[in-house]
Amino acid sequence: MLWRWRFALAAAMFGLAVALTLHVLRPPPPPTVDVAVTARPVAAGTELTRDDVRVRAIAADVAPPGAVRTVHELLGRAAVVGLPAGAPLHASLVSDDGVSAAAPRGTVVVPVRLSDGAVAALLRPGDRVDLLAGATPGIESAGEPQYLARNALVLPIPAEREPESAGGLLGPASDGDEPVTLVAVTPRDAPELSAISGWGSVTAVLVPH
Repeated sequence: MLWRWRFALAAAMFGLAVALTLHVLRPPPPPTVDVAVTARPVAAGTELTRDDVRVRAIAADVAPPGAVRTVHELLGRAAVVGLPAGAPLHASLVSDDGVSAAAPRGTVVVPVRLSDGAVAALLRPGDRVDLLAGATPGIESAGEPQYLARNALVLPIPAEREPESAGGLLGPASDGDEPVTLVAVTPRDAPELSAISGWGSVTAVLVPH
């Protein structure tokens, strides 16, 4: 019987030998590490929540230096730049809770008090606004709107640095002063915006994005 089935047995043994050879030659799967990634697209300046971040195992050799490993480390921190879904997160992509940490590269941070408190209350980190000089008592309007900054990015204010009623980032505050809004603007726009915000009126127009 063995003689009769000798070709079948030989073929089976050959197939087993090939399978064992492939198993030995096949490299083992690469080691992986847990890395926090964005669960959905995140706009610049957005304060990260559990809905924005998840942990995923990726190959250790492609994990970015300084990659954040847990969701807890990111909660409450802000994205410095806009991020697509699935982007591995590392220290340079999120704020370190400093006032200017969430500002995109190449911009500076200016604190402003908007003349319309209702508009200021509606703004959220990550919104884009055009800032204009408003009407100032005693100064005649030029007629044409004066843009102080275009496409400025609204930034989060760290909780421990929120201005108190007795003062703040723009100096002593009175009962009629509006809350401070932090915006990231170009270095060219910053001086005039800061100057007018200190003594004049600033209005904001929300820019869709």
